[in-house]
Amino acid sequence: MNIDDNYIWYKLLSTKGIGPKTIFKLYDSYKNLSDKSLSFDENFVLKNLNNNKHILNWNNIKDELCFMQYEEILKNNIALLTLASKEYPKILLKNLNNDAPPVLFCGGKIELFKNDGIAIVGSRNVSETGVELTKEISKNLTNQGYNIISGYAKGVDSLSHVTSLENDGTTTFVLSYGIFKFKKKTEFKDKKWKGNILAISEFLPGDEWMASRAMIRNKTIVGLSRGVVVIQAGPEKDEKGNMSGTFNSGKLALKYNIPLFVVTPRLVENAKGNQELIKLGGIEIDNKNNIEIIKKNLVKSENQTAIKQKGFEFN
Repeated sequence: MNIDDNYIWYKLLSTKGIGPKTIFKLYDSYKNLSDKSLSFDENFVLKNLNNNKHILNWNNIKDELCFMQYEEILKNNIALLTLASKEYPKILLKNLNNDAPPVLFCGGKIELFKNDGIAIVGSRNVSETGVELTKEISKNLTNQGYNIISGYAKGVDSLSHVTSLENDGTTTFVLSYGIFKFKKKTEFKDKKWKGNILAISEFLPGDEWMASRAMIRNKTIVGLSRGVVVIQAGPEKDEKGNMSGTFNSGKLALKYNIPLFVVTPRLVENAKGNQELIKLGGIEIDNKNNIEIIKKNLVKSENQTAIKQKGFEFN
């Protein structure tokens, strides 16, 4: 086996009990080493894992089988990007800091990470007005040169992806399952695909969809974006206690100080969450001057960030 650094990252992600926070701590320790000749290898990992269960689980992995799985990723032209990779999207670290996923599996045009991206999110069961607004806003943002980012789910997600491609734009699918499970949906069959899409997953390639993974990937959607547009959100929790993924995305945008734009509730049905997100700090947009409002507030946000970076207070 020709073990390289990326395999070490893959093995870490495959080790039971070792999650993103542990991997981040390991890499932070590695970056702070005074001896730069040392490698991020198995010896380093074993010396710096502080949890005995983690060490046991690491040692229990059958390297031959694990390496075969790793090779399968390479054979399928899937790029494995880690915190140490030059191609790892810097905006994720800028927006999320240590909450960013330490490993990404990517298929398609990796260069799209360099494009300015806007996330468009909303209900799976989107209303008729919501459909029209999704198409309009996605088209307008695409025509402004933005890469459209969403979660490749039914409803608003898929509509925003499709609309971007229909208007000669680009789009990024942030998956809630492993990248080996990614398939081209029926509505994308006749759309220009090669060179215009990027599919990414922070989960092991064979992982199935889970509600918890969908919530985790919401943070990555937000983290990759200069701004987040909510088309239609239900309440934070429904009558059965289930969390709204769209509402969750809106709250995450506010948490990480990423501009949040929310369609005015009167324009869409079943959008109880829209009003609450606006109360929490979301910027209300309508069907008339939405793009102007989005662009204006993105520039304002960038100016605030630039001033803070210079060490000044901004009121």
